[in-house]
Amino acid sequence: WAAKQKCPQLTIVEPHMDQYLKFSKLVRAIYLRYSPEVEAFGIDESWIELTASPLLSRMSPVEIANEIRETVKSETGLTVSIGVSFNKIFAKLGSDMKKPDAVTEITEKSFRTQIWPLPASELLYVGRATTEKLRRYGVHTIGDLARSDPEFLKRLLGINGEKLWLYANGVD
Repeated sequence: WAAKQKCPQLTIVEPHMDQYLKFSKLVRAIYLRYSPEVEAFGIDESWIELTASPLLSRMSPVEIANEIRETVKSETGLTVSIGVSFNKIFAKLGSDMKKPDAVTEITEKSFRTQIWPLPASELLYVGRATTEKLRRYGVHTIGDLARSDPEFLKRLLGINGEKLWLYANGVD
């Protein structure tokens, strides 16, 4: 509706959910070749746990991610962006940092310089209302969130405030 208001000549194309589900299953099958530990996050995102993967004896996590990305593209024609990190929150954030068709690595050594300057709204589970509450108290970046008093965040946002503080500090 909002798009039609801004662009009355807009052509709206009906979705093809059956195709979306088909490709989602195809991509998931590729992920399962690399690890039995694949956790779906919605219909088009997944986390792949590689910690116990025998592939790590001959490839780095970034090399594995690039191989997955290339395999998905060659077998399905789809592009994927992959975040490689030491926790799921930062892996998700990394996957959003470069699109389309890229791999972003966020390490325990680099996350403060990579992640902390980003707006707090970039962190998973920080929506519009939370962003606005944080902004009113001078918390604008993920780094601001990480440096905040966790008790203050808990009072402001409840248990989610504490969780967001942990996430911003690399604890998932």
